Amino acid sequence: MVQYKQSDEKGAFCLQQHYFLGVRIPSDVQPIAEKYLSQYRLADRYKVVSHPEDLHITLFYLGACDDRMLAKLSARLRTIAEEHTAFTIQIDGFNFFGPPSGPRVTYLSVTKNRVLERLQKDVTAAVTEVTGLPSKDRFVPHITIAKKRKTDERLSLSSDLFDPYPISVDCFQLFKVQPQRTPKYETVESFVLRESE
Repeated sequence: MVQYKQSDEKGAFCLQQHYFLGVRIPSDVQPIAEKYLSQYRLADRYKVVSHPEDLHITLFYLGACDDRMLAKLSARLRTIAEEHTAFTIQIDGFNFFGPPSGPRVTYLSVTKNRVLERLQKDVTAAVTEVTGLPSKDRFVPHITIAKKRKTDERLSLSSDLFDPYPISVDCFQLFKVQPQRTPKYETVESFVLRESE
């Protein structure tokens, strides 16, 4: 989300650029997302439907950051990337946050993965150390496909499991949020993990 803040003595408003850290998910996962978008007519019922090139797992949402802070954080994250090897995750289902009659977020779920959890924990530690931002209580890896209800219509969604779909993870990214563009998540920097042995 990009926020506005009042600036200088003229009272003008300027854009605060927002960022987050995450793992980009390849667009070949889109057919899986499309199945549920179509089945539940999510595009008709939600304001935000993820573009195929915007699919991702959020590791940490930073919000507004200045260039000096980002430079310091990037240096720390490059070190973390060197300490982690590439790995594979599995997308295994469709689920949602909130009641099935009107959840606030619908997503593709990810099988519990200790390597991903360790990476997220290390990324979080780096962010809190550099920025002072509080760490999040819990990490629920997911790939959002639709969010922000635009109707009050009562839905009848059901969670669903399917054969795990493997995704190779060889890096994570710093994303810039560009809300006026499509796709809207621009990669600022990629942090490449060590090759698995």
